[in-house]
Amino acid sequence: MADIRIAQAAPAPAAGRGGPPPGFGRGPAHTGLVPALEFLDRIHQRSGVPSRPRTLDRVVAGDVTAEVTGIACMALATFDGLKAAAASGRNLVIALEDCWWSDNDDLARLEGNSTFKAKRDFIRDHNMVVARFGDHIAGMKPNPVAMGMAQQLGWLDRAADKADPVRFAIAPTTLLGLAQMLQTTLGARTLRAVGDPKLPVSKVGVIWGNAAQLPSIHMLNTDIDVLLVGYTHEWEAVMYAQDQAAIGMKKGLISLGQAAGEQSGMKYFADWLKTIVNEVPVEYVPLADPYWNLNHPVNLISTKT
Repeated sequence: MADIRIAQAAPAPAAGRGGPPPGFGRGPAHTGLVPALEFLDRIHQRSGVPSRPRTLDRVVAGDVTAEVTGIACMALATFDGLKAAAASGRNLVIALEDCWWSDNDDLARLEGNSTFKAKRDFIRDHNMVVARFGDHIAGMKPNPVAMGMAQQLGWLDRAADKADPVRFAIAPTTLLGLAQMLQTTLGARTLRAVGDPKLPVSKVGVIWGNAAQLPSIHMLNTDIDVLLVGYTHEWEAVMYAQDQAAIGMKKGLISLGQAAGEQSGMKYFADWLKTIVNEVPVEYVPLADPYWNLNHPVNLISTKT
């Protein structure tokens, strides 16, 4: 089983992990609907991901003994995403990233915060359980995020390694042409590009999700024309790519945004999950781009329910 913990926080009871872990072993025998704990345990067993000593993955909200009426998979457990899940009767949410606006879902300074209270109360009122699974999903073979994003873009057959699709030989285009295709295909209304818009592009490297400093710099120093990332610190990969362009190197970088740069992977994960869960419906919940641009100043949301 992979390592996942149940956070000690206002919206969730505490537990630990071991094998079977205290508070996270198999639940008691039951009839009728299956409790969230049992589904989470099943995912761990079937995914083949080994335990890891440290992880951010854990249940961050809800009662793990709650009976599950449906499972929703999404990139981030946003309030909008939670409302979309609840509207379709899905009360177990599996998210790639955080719920409480921090890398480790730290609630230490949020007690009394009105936004926290509204989100916590919504989860409670709809008997929801929210589990963060980013580290766990990243350890699956093949990686659901890499596979799902490559499939969404139609690039899987162009991958240098189809088991690890992070480098692609695409049909020749320009940096601008690639950015326009990505915007249309992924619904990334506010993606940003660094480099000459006319730069010829045919070799693409990707770092889905968070593009850290050294992996980004390493990939930009390979033979790729453009690095495609989900998001990154501007003073790291963005500045490095900008400096490469200023030197005269034929390089570009495109930043998609966090949800757009990961969430097709959660569709892939949801499709896998359907092969091991048949008691309740499983669905992928896409998230709207949270930003709006000056040419189209509309705040998009996934649901108004």
